[in-house]
Amino acid sequence: MLQRKLRVLLGISYYQMLIFGLMPTTLRMKNYRMSICKVSKVYLIYSLCVPGVLLLQFPNMFPRGIFSGRSYMKNNIVLQWNLIVSVAIRVVTFVSCYSLVWVQRKRLVRIYMDFLLHWRNHWQILCRVAGVDSLQRLQLQLAGILMRQLLVNWAMLFCSLVLQYQLLTETRLLQFLVRTCHILMVSTNRSGFCTLLILLNHQFEAVLLSLQALRHRVGSPSLEDFRRIATIHSQWLRMAKRAFCIYDLAIASVFVNMFFVSVNILYHAIQYINFTIKSDASGYILGDGLIIFSAWNSALVMSLLDRTINSCNEAGHLLRQFNDLPRLSPESQMELEMFMHRIRNNRLVYRICGCVVLDRPACLGYMASVLEYVIILMQFDLKRNQEMNLKKL
Repeated sequence: MLQRKLRVLLGISYYQMLIFGLMPTTLRMKNYRMSICKVSKVYLIYSLCVPGVLLLQFPNMFPRGIFSGRSYMKNNIVLQWNLIVSVAIRVVTFVSCYSLVWVQRKRLVRIYMDFLLHWRNHWQILCRVAGVDSLQRLQLQLAGILMRQLLVNWAMLFCSLVLQYQLLTETRLLQFLVRTCHILMVSTNRSGFCTLLILLNHQFEAVLLSLQALRHRVGSPSLEDFRRIATIHSQWLRMAKRAFCIYDLAIASVFVNMFFVSVNILYHAIQYINFTIKSDASGYILGDGLIIFSAWNSALVMSLLDRTINSCNEAGHLLRQFNDLPRLSPESQMELEMFMHRIRNNRLVYRICGCVVLDRPACLGYMASVLEYVIILMQFDLKRNQEMNLKKL
């Protein structure tokens, strides 16, 4: 049912989450058919040990010598507080992700089962109406989006880890490994969110392809096919709302972490420009790469979320084109009006913790807020430099 390239990428994302114990249960693939396994005792013990080990190692997130010694942070209180806030945000992300897996395990397994059930039941209908070739092209397009997301994410991680190893001169190997594991855990959570969006986007765009095929069908569109496509859209709309509701806190922690990481990266870049942090050519190259990949990664996540929401709500705009068809029967016209009414009254909107609506304007506001906070932090640098100059006088 899935194109090979997309299936491999989804498998990579799945095993990443499995390694860090972020899956409520394991999946099994047999003869290209996926099924959900019962929660085994081995996996329960493993998924308990992983967060336990990471939790015990949180003190090692603070490198030695940040307030004294040879650390580049010892004379910069802004960098010190940035580190403390970053670790605190990582703790919040850690608690929200693993509490979701343990507290909501039954609900997660239930939604996974419903997801697979809907996928299997709807696949034959979508293939018959939209066409297998159209769905294959859609899957190739989504595979390209997911591959780009994973590659940019891994490139950002590589630049970040190498720079941290260069900067934290007094860091022991154990501390560096702990920081690496925590960064990978946060990155895996972000990749899991993107995977969820890819799967939802696949179903919503498959519905759009089916509606386009019905509109261009010779003769009057089949009323039965139209009802089935409308039912598929309604079921996946409810599924998306359920998923956003269950993963709400975990997704919110992803965006909060992305925000503070972006602020921290840009503020460090300013320290490099001012020569407050000394580095060689390789450090400047890695720093430039980290800025580019971080901004690119945030833009890709925002774009994928916006694409998923728009692909769900775009069905209403596409249905208006059916009104131009003179060959619609009275029954089809009534069914069309009911479908349009349901879409108008049940639009997909994602709100972080029920407060902030995430859409394209909000994404632009996110970028502006990052720059605003960096400018605020720069004011502390100016004040500190003025005080140091006064002391010299």
